[in-house]
Amino acid sequence: MNSKSNLFLPISVLVFRISAILVLFSLSRIHFYFSNLAFFDNISFQEFKRIFQGGIRFDIVSILYLNLPFILIYIFPGNHLNGKKFRLFTDILFFTTNAIGLLANCIDGVYYQFNLRRSIYSSLVELQDINNLGGLLLSFFIRYWSVWVVWVLFLVGIWLIIKFLKPSSFFKSKHTQFDFAFISVFFIVAGLRGGDLYHSTRPLGLNHAGEYVQQPHHTALVFNTPFTIFKTLGGNQTKKLAFFRNEIDLEKAFSPVHLFDSTNTFIPYNVVVIIIESYSEEASGVVNKDNISGGFTPFLDSLRQKSFYSENSFANGKKSIEALPAIWCSLPSFKQPFVLSSFSTNQTNSLPGILKTKGYHTSFFHGAPNGSMGFQSFANLVGVDHYFGKTEYANESDSDGIWGIWDEPFLQFFGKKLDQFPQPFFSTVFTLSSHDPFKIPIHLKGKFKKGPHPIYETLSYTDYALKRFFESIKNKPWFKNTVFVITADHTSSHATLPAFSNNVGRFKVPIFIYFPEHLKPTKTDKNIQQIDIFPSLMALLKVEKPFLAFGKNIFDSGGNDYAINYFENYQWHSGKYVMLFDGEKPQGLFNFAKDALLQNDLSEREPKKLEEMQFQAKGFLQQYQNRLIENRLTVK
Repeated sequence: MNSKSNLFLPISVLVFRISAILVLFSLSRIHFYFSNLAFFDNISFQEFKRIFQGGIRFDIVSILYLNLPFILIYIFPGNHLNGKKFRLFTDILFFTTNAIGLLANCIDGVYYQFNLRRSIYSSLVELQDINNLGGLLLSFFIRYWSVWVVWVLFLVGIWLIIKFLKPSSFFKSKHTQFDFAFISVFFIVAGLRGGDLYHSTRPLGLNHAGEYVQQPHHTALVFNTPFTIFKTLGGNQTKKLAFFRNEIDLEKAFSPVHLFDSTNTFIPYNVVVIIIESYSEEASGVVNKDNISGGFTPFLDSLRQKSFYSENSFANGKKSIEALPAIWCSLPSFKQPFVLSSFSTNQTNSLPGILKTKGYHTSFFHGAPNGSMGFQSFANLVGVDHYFGKTEYANESDSDGIWGIWDEPFLQFFGKKLDQFPQPFFSTVFTLSSHDPFKIPIHLKGKFKKGPHPIYETLSYTDYALKRFFESIKNKPWFKNTVFVITADHTSSHATLPAFSNNVGRFKVPIFIYFPEHLKPTKTDKNIQQIDIFPSLMALLKVEKPFLAFGKNIFDSGGNDYAINYFENYQWHSGKYVMLFDGEKPQGLFNFAKDALLQNDLSEREPKKLEEMQFQAKGFLQQYQNRLIENRLTVK
């Protein structure tokens, strides 16, 4: 073989193999798109073409990261690759790393509907806190078998790449070997940075996906899962904000410090918080009058109309692990769940922590295996002394076989335990039956109304379980002295109506406070969010000392009527408006009361409102982010 063929053959093999993997990544993007078509059904051909072009750029970065060991071995000067055994090793390495990358893409084809974003590093960390991981994986393997079929096809593709793209010889000249290595390193570095060494001094990041989309959530199509995991791997990426240069101006924009009358006399009401898995506003009949997707929680609907509530109530996150920090500590989660961040061990004010200092018995109930989702450790961290999980329930016959104890028997267990606790008590229960794979106890099958998705039937089951729970405790001596807060951890990912699948609707969950002896049934126009629960209960109990909470007191007739959540952009609600904010500048302004589908951007027509909301949002974010970094989440 002549020197010229020696010069190009190794380059050809590298280029062809990487290019072939790039084709497989593009095919996995198509698989992701069709697996989640309901979330991306409004994309035009031109936009999809643009997304695909951007996706290739992100794919190149991921493929180079995945194949970096293979490439470095391949270009390293020397004769080590002439041996058959070493070539076999490089083939196995090439096969394994790319198989893992494509598997991540395939899994996200299904997982996106639950997460509504590509998986990140913290998604992998969450798996460590699931006790029955093996059983869940087996269940998902069976339920989503098509994912594995697609992955096997990709494995066949990788095998064919290896089989037909084999080098027949390597460079014999050492000079040529070093030249090849030097040139290769240059292109590898350029590729790892996103291929733009001229226009940008920064490597390709998550924020660059916005260049290729018209809707923020479409960035999931631009990304590939290995990229989002690599870019969130380790380290603390949170930086201090400086929208306001001094504390005086910052306090004018937003202050998380709540000051109550020091002459107040504390009222030791019992407090019970009920968190319902995936309890979307769409399933309720109070707001959603649609006969297809509404009216699946008749008992909760009747209870809600006897409570203090709003038709504009929002979750502050999209994951179960984001609910407890929001409800207990008034801490929202944005790009990363608070409990998985490096700030999770910060000292915080919390609902159970403050009540514990007032002599309350504090407890948390969750029917999953103990330690699941990291709930037990977080509960302990914020002042919950007693944890009741599947272990304490101690009756495996009432298990659903996947997540834990069925809601009905576990809520009966919860009620009996409440009756045994000394007063005053603070207790939270987190249901689990309205969770994939959406099973119903055999003896109750056929009892509940079926909806457009299996989750609706399971929510009806949980509604029934809660009805039986309230029936069992309504005559207890402590009942009339107990404040009940009912909400969800997050919405379901299986919205039926467009109004519940857009940026606002994705976060709409019922939040209501039932306290018939002391709180008149009230429907307020305020925006209510999970982080409001903590400060509102502090006001109801007339806590006399200041504390820190990022939510507001919903019983206060004045004040700023705000709410916040995050879905590719920060979403700042004020009155009936929502502003999309990317962390630097507004991305849209909508009147969600009049424009339920968020089709009319009012940014240019209402500049004063936009400026006002931007001022408020910047104040909130600077207070939140800087206090996280500085560990200033308490009032001293």
